[in-house]
Amino acid sequence: MVTAILPLPRLQGAAELLDRRDNSDEEIRENLRDLERLNRYFGGVRTVLSYLGRMAGESSQHPITILDIATGGADIPRAICRWARTRKLTVAIEAVDRGDQVLAAATEWSVDFPEIRLRRVQAPLLPYPDRSFDYVISSLFFHHLNETEGILLLREMARVARRGLLVNDLLRSRLACLLTAMTTRLLSGNRLTHHDGPISVLRGFRPQELHRMAVKAGLADVLPSRHLWFRIALTATLSPFESP
Repeated sequence: MVTAILPLPRLQGAAELLDRRDNSDEEIRENLRDLERLNRYFGGVRTVLSYLGRMAGESSQHPITILDIATGGADIPRAICRWARTRKLTVAIEAVDRGDQVLAAATEWSVDFPEIRLRRVQAPLLPYPDRSFDYVISSLFFHHLNETEGILLLREMARVARRGLLVNDLLRSRLACLLTAMTTRLLSGNRLTHHDGPISVLRGFRPQELHRMAVKAGLADVLPSRHLWFRIALTATLSPFESP
């Protein structure tokens, strides 16, 4: 009983199967499609579009430039493109990931979205000049990092962003872990999805932990928030003169 009410410690040292290099193309593609469904139905897409809607407004005379870090199958960039098209907004998205198999799938699935450019990049270091993009976002990636790497990535995100940044990830909790394990088994037969879903939750951060990391990264105007389906977000609005 006491253990059940104590804060759930963050799982350290565990690896997700998607990070291995011996997965088949078929397994990776199935897993990426599972992640796309989970983002669509359980708040990942909604969190990103809500943020962009508030920050970018309803109209813009110039293209909105976005960097998406650890894009996976590029489902979030495609969702942004659809959202922008319905609002007659022009976007240009640089979507980066480190895995060749992942990028191959993302390239195939994004062929109808010329707004998206895919590139191989291994975060947390970002190979871009300062203030290269209006917005920098990262979805379902921070839980792959330790705290030191997370601080470095936040600093890098703030460095290359002009207007704001968003971290969109999973909230660590016992209930979230249990429901994620059940949901992934109901929705998918993929072994990567079954293993990585609960592990991802156990590796996730809490709002106060993300806020502490942002402060250490030198960010001032930051806001952690919780969302439906055990999602957590950290947003930061950057002033024209802010340089972390």
